[in-house]
Amino acid sequence: TPLEAMVFEYAQLRGTLDGMDTTVITELAEYYEKEIGYHIPSRTPFVGKNFNVTRAGIHADGMLKNEEIYNIFDTDKFLNPARVYVSNTSGTAGIAYWINAYYKLTGERQVDKNSELVRRLKDWVDKEYEDGRVTVLTDEELVAKIDSVCDELHITL
Repeated sequence: TPLEAMVFEYAQLRGTLDGMDTTVITELAEYYEKEIGYHIPSRTPFVGKNFNVTRAGIHADGMLKNEEIYNIFDTDKFLNPARVYVSNTSGTAGIAYWINAYYKLTGERQVDKNSELVRRLKDWVDKEYEDGRVTVLTDEELVAKIDSVCDELHITL
């Protein structure tokens, strides 16, 4: 059993973490990948790249409105924020959620799914898939496009 799974099983059984700092789990995973060069399988619970990820816009919209409905626990507090992969099924809510999570925007700085930035990104995403794309957009692609659109709109995130 992976150590991170044992930590959460312990917390479930005992009803307390007894002082354990679960955010260290994410830090350890990052250390293993960056310093040791170990590749963590993407679907590994709690630390894999695809843990707590959705591609569906309806789920992203729900997380924007009330994340408690879509997560069994506060993943942002204990590990890292839920993620959205942007694809042809993400919709404007998925794009807005991705921007807010990636750029760590909170409160009034958050972008809304009806913002001009999100609308332009949605048009670009749709065009990518109309032209034959079949894979999700990478963080690097999204950042480059966001930088470009922000320059056009004279805004900063």
